[in-house]
Amino acid sequence: MVDGSDATRDWNIREIGVVMRGMTSLRTWLAPTLLGPLTVMWGLATLGSIVLGVEVVSFGLLDDWALLMMWATFFGSTMGVFLVGADVALLAMKMRRLPTGMQAWLSSLGTPFACYGAWMLLPPPSTPLGGALFVLGPMFGAALATRLLLGSRP
Repeated sequence: MVDGSDATRDWNIREIGVVMRGMTSLRTWLAPTLLGPLTVMWGLATLGSIVLGVEVVSFGLLDDWALLMMWATFFGSTMGVFLVGADVALLAMKMRRLPTGMQAWLSSLGTPFACYGAWMLLPPPSTPLGGALFVLGPMFGAALATRLLLGSRP
């Protein structure tokens, strides 16, 4: 069974079978990856509605805190999905490991702030396609940037 091939070394195969080292549960990676952006978005929506008012935070489009929280959940969930995508892409390219612990929480909590910073720097879109790229592009870029900056090499 142990033949010394690359597959044997990559998968850590021994005579007794596959021996797992490192991560044994995806929970330590997935929980902060999905809950981090949601927590920040919910906090910013609530804080903004208390301090400024829902109408100001939503540019006059919403008039209720519950609707604002719904949009915050949508954007936070989308950022979480993009964080998962960035992690899988970086893992496939063997550039970063899956973040766990404090490293995962910091990069996940920082992603919405990086995304907002990119939205403030980019010019407003003039077409519907530009609008979609304006919203989704910085989300994936922020996810990739925070994982690259705060992630650890394999």
